[in-house]
Amino acid sequence: MSAKERVRILGEAEPNSWLALSSDESRVVGRGATYGDAVADAEKNGEEDPVLIKIPDNWNSRVYSVCGYTLQTLPVQ
Repeated sequence: MSAKERVRILGEAEPNSWLALSSDESRVVGRGATYGDAVADAEKNGEEDPVLIKIPDNWNSRVYSVCGYTLQTLPVQ
């Protein structure tokens, strides 16, 4: 998954939730309101070792700066 695609996916994620990626981080395999919900969703989708990301209430500036983008070039939710 490219950095731009990751920013898009994270930007679309529900605030204050959990996102599960495949172990190679190439695709989203689960989501949930809690860590356990996201793990269960990932396992239901066949992923035994997901990478979990906590989506805070307001994280946009952190994600954009990590991926090399600025707030001026990507919309803020």
